[in-house]
Amino acid sequence: MARTGGNAERDGAQLRPREDFFIAERPGYLLHKAALLLLEDVEKALETVGMRSRYFFVLASLAGGPELSQQDLSRLLNLDPTTVVTVIDEMERNQHVERRRNPADRRRYNLILTDAGRAALAAVDSVVTEVETAFFGALDDDEREVMRRMLDRMLAGRWPASVCSD
Repeated sequence: MARTGGNAERDGAQLRPREDFFIAERPGYLLHKAALLLLEDVEKALETVGMRSRYFFVLASLAGGPELSQQDLSRLLNLDPTTVVTVIDEMERNQHVERRRNPADRRRYNLILTDAGRAALAAVDSVVTEVETAFFGALDDDEREVMRRMLDRMLAGRWPASVCSD
């Protein structure tokens, strides 16, 4: 999905910020801006199949190894706990997830992706992959892998314990 709206383009050439636009020199801002634009593209694409990005992120988070609780998802996805409850309630109504008591802590529920949830994830995963492929299209495979490894190093030690191995 190529984005056209809002881009600074003139005669087919993509423009870059002026030299005196200093915030464009800050890597933190550039990373933030890129993430916002990618999320906007993902939202638009998922909207066409009737899903929101946070629903997709929960599906994808639950498809992996560890059993996660609502609190784990809140920390992992940086979502307000109330928002997580709302999303999980919707997912439960759609039979994409079920809550099971945590045997080690009866006050907590583990969230389990159902077969229907796995099917829903499979149906939309290609949509998100297509958006990411287009978004990162200016980078070659090696550059994308270098970027992924750099992000991995920057995020080391900043993941919730529930998704980390000992």
